[in-house]
Amino acid sequence: MDRFREFELSIARIGLLAIVVIILAGGVGRATGHPIIWSLEIAMMLFAWVSMFAIDYAFQTRRHIGIDAVVNLLPVKIQRACLWINELLILAFLLCGVWYGFKFTWTTQHQVLPVTELSLAWLNSAVPTGCLLMVLTSLSWLLKRGRGKENTQSREDVC
Repeated sequence: MDRFREFELSIARIGLLAIVVIILAGGVGRATGHPIIWSLEIAMMLFAWVSMFAIDYAFQTRRHIGIDAVVNLLPVKIQRACLWINELLILAFLLCGVWYGFKFTWTTQHQVLPVTELSLAWLNSAVPTGCLLMVLTSLSWLLKRGRGKENTQSREDVC
């Protein structure tokens, strides 16, 4: 899983660099009278994908937002129960994202972006793909917790 995590982070970094280069080239092109008309569409598509990879990486490392002020006042057993309930709710939400995201992508597969004429499915498929990656992350976390492999609890892990 660590290799996959590093691969995902590398893809996100390369994608972010590509976005910067494409937007910069588009801006310079416009300023010099030679616009790169496809730059915004490609940057938008890359941004959607980079966002999903980065969000999954944050989810894997448990760096997503959490509000634990009230939960920290509770006994440890209740904190753990809250953590499990929270993870199951997140998993349910992500499964909805996969299902409805796939349906939306399928519905828009024949539409194209105006300049590049790439299928809109390339843009829209970032959401169900990202949600599916996070489903795998969540299931992995639940299985590790179920087997007791993660016996220490960091502050970032609490609801």
